[in-house]
Amino acid sequence: MDKKVKKKVLQQIPYGAYVIGTRMEDGEDHLMFGTWLMQTSFKPTLVAFAFKKDSRTLANVRRSKTYTISLLGRGDGQLAEQVLGEAFDKVRTDRTPSGLPIVRDSAGWIECQLMDMLEKGDHYIVLAEVVDAGPGKGERLLLDTLGWHYGG
Repeated sequence: MDKKVKKKVLQQIPYGAYVIGTRMEDGEDHLMFGTWLMQTSFKPTLVAFAFKKDSRTLANVRRSKTYTISLLGRGDGQLAEQVLGEAFDKVRTDRTPSGLPIVRDSAGWIECQLMDMLEKGDHYIVLAEVVDAGPGKGERLLLDTLGWHYGG
């Protein structure tokens, strides 16, 4: 297999731009930029998200069994950079009814309850039930729009 071709083809998969919200053990909010999300079931409503094995966010999810996913909207490129740079104090957030952080004025959000985890490769695949959701504003942001790639 030609590795360059494989990478190019895999980078053509459409990826969204998301902020994952969790709480640290000390109660502080923690945010992570992510891309690998998909819905896997209607009844119950399930999603799968891939977390790097060594991420703090995955440790928070394992401990609390909950997390949020805020769908970033067009124009949120600077916000994505702030989350990547861990400048969380610059990111305006609100709270779900259960108290988890979500990005204010995002394109929408979901709250997830951990159901199962699959450890394969360099990421964990986390299967979760959608337990709450909220509407947002505008169109969602795709990773390609930022000129970034996380695939291949």
